[in-house]
Amino acid sequence: MSFSSIPFLCFLAAFLVLYAFCPARYRSWLLLAGSILFVVLGSVKAALWALLFTVVNYFLGIFIQRTRQPKALMAMAVAINAMALVTFKLLNVGVLGMSYYLFSFIAYLVEVYRGTVEAELDPLRFAAFGFLFPKFTMGPITRYSELGGQLDKARLTAAGIQKGLEDFTLGFILKLLVADKLGVFFGDGFYALKTVGYEAISTKLAWLGAVVTSLHIYIEWISYMYMALGIARMLGFKLPENFNFPYIARTVGDYYRRWHMTLTRWFKDFIYIPLGGSRRGLARTIVNVLFVWLLTSLWHGSSLASNYLIWGMSIGVMIVLERLWRTFVAERFRIGERLGTEGALGKLWRLLVSVLAHIWVVIPMILSWVVFTIRDLDQLGVYFSRLFPAAGASAGADPADFAKNWALVGPAVIVGVIFCFPVVDRLIRLLKRSKAGSWIVSALLAGLFWYAVYVLVQNGSDPMGYAAF
Repeated sequence: MSFSSIPFLCFLAAFLVLYAFCPARYRSWLLLAGSILFVVLGSVKAALWALLFTVVNYFLGIFIQRTRQPKALMAMAVAINAMALVTFKLLNVGVLGMSYYLFSFIAYLVEVYRGTVEAELDPLRFAAFGFLFPKFTMGPITRYSELGGQLDKARLTAAGIQKGLEDFTLGFILKLLVADKLGVFFGDGFYALKTVGYEAISTKLAWLGAVVTSLHIYIEWISYMYMALGIARMLGFKLPENFNFPYIARTVGDYYRRWHMTLTRWFKDFIYIPLGGSRRGLARTIVNVLFVWLLTSLWHGSSLASNYLIWGMSIGVMIVLERLWRTFVAERFRIGERLGTEGALGKLWRLLVSVLAHIWVVIPMILSWVVFTIRDLDQLGVYFSRLFPAAGASAGADPADFAKNWALVGPAVIVGVIFCFPVVDRLIRLLKRSKAGSWIVSALLAGLFWYAVYVLVQNGSDPMGYAAF
């Protein structure tokens, strides 16, 4: 059940009323029941699989803590979860939320082995951790050390409800009015590029399509996270942040430290660092980086989809190139230091480096999301031939196609670009410093929310793309 749907809005409204009036000592029970109902309404099959893995990992955690050979049992327990995920991926069987809760369970088992957390003995508390509906479908990938202590201590506060409602509303607006508008570009709608055929589009339109698809993925993700964290906050929980404006990064590595941060952190803590991280020399570091990105590719794909492998490994190679640049060029020449920090040449050099760094991040990332989106490699090749046409390769394209499509998606693109920077969040905080500003924020969000509901009733909403992973 998508957050951007009328059934979910009805579910959420009813659940919040029940949750608010429920005695505090029974709220954890109500939360578990409501979370299971949420999953069942989305998919009975998903609920049954989630229940099975919750029971299995509940007992595995206890066994790891009590056994005399915790390392061997932990390795076996992690392998059980990993092999289940790999099997479903290879069979191309999508189960709602599976990747996210299995990664959370693996982190829990490793934390129990390391002694970071005690094994949870209460099966209802552990089930609430696994099923918690704000994070079930698409994360964030939450660790037991972050959430376990909140399960019995969640407190409803007026400030929490207000902030949570604002965040949920903002995410809902972004999903319906921006992400869904951008998403049609590579879908099956009347102005989708593949409806026209990639061979027939101009270079300008191809670049617009690349920008649109990268913005669509980003806005859809942050809209979901606004909603997920907002719902959790209304219920008295604090989930980890998952995005931190990746498009202001100056390296590809930093871009992915800011993008889907809980997934990046998971791979770092449970794959990269155990492999040795960057502690065993440059060659081993490069191997570790590429291996992590190979796994990231496989996590996103199903049945070894080629485009995801190309996408992930190209990211890994760019991160390796950044490390080699720092190792063999930047650290040896130290041009910035030689030019000084106060002189005109030094300032000009820093400005040039900053501009080039952002170009290095933004353009490759935009192109990488094209690779991520177009799964047919032949069609991907055609699309890149429109992005970078050789002599005569653009013959036959409609020179006016860019203007026609910009008129349809231009406003959504502008809003999407604005949300790539920490402008709106800061503006909201600034306005809320005064009572009049708070009223303005509330009125704008309320008006846009009901307009988004109207759009939802009229047109429906696309499902969240990342729920498939």
